[in-house]
Amino acid sequence: MPFWRRGGDAEPDPPAPQPPQPIAGVLPCSERGCESSLGESCGYVDRRGRACGTAWCPDHQSIVGGVVYCRRHAGVVNTLASAAETTAMPDLENRAPSLATWVSRDVEQVIQGIVTRHSATLGTDRLLSDPVHLAFIGPERLRVWERSWKLVAHTGWSLRVALEVDEARDTEVAVRVGRNIVARMTPPWIAARQRGEALSGDDDAAQRRAFYAELVDVVAREVEAELQRRV
Repeated sequence: MPFWRRGGDAEPDPPAPQPPQPIAGVLPCSERGCESSLGESCGYVDRRGRACGTAWCPDHQSIVGGVVYCRRHAGVVNTLASAAETTAMPDLENRAPSLATWVSRDVEQVIQGIVTRHSATLGTDRLLSDPVHLAFIGPERLRVWERSWKLVAHTGWSLRVALEVDEARDTEVAVRVGRNIVARMTPPWIAARQRGEALSGDDDAAQRRAFYAELVDVVAREVEAELQRRV
């Protein structure tokens, strides 16, 4: 059988996935200012067996796998390789996996560019990008959510950059280059919330841009320093 088809024999494109259908419940919505009584309970249960306890109406809920979640816990469930990994579910109030996911997603393309920029120097152009996952760090087996990018050869990785959020320090993003943590940074939206400040949309956007620019600058600078130390 030939490995080609005539134009008229081409198979149609698969249908686009349909957005999840809203789920209506009978509880007051937990969204501030929302008066709906059609809220459905957030389905998140942490590793200690505690349920979230919030409820969300069709206008404010997030649905993952046919289950209603609040925004934070929808991010957590999406981050996990499988929602069945209940032993990995962080505590209810912990933002580590969602913070690691959102920050790494927003800088992914730039960090990949920084890492691959050195592929010729290191003699490999094979880039591996590991998704956000739970890692156990050090002799204390600290629970850390990590996203990493690395150039690899047959002998192992030659350059590695990771963003990490420790469950015990879930307001900070740690930047790791090679084996060393080179910076710890608190995102401005978290710092503002800790101070009880409400930022305008413009101020929030400006501070986010500045935070991401600083994070990327740290990565680029420390990668150069790491490679210089090897010379």
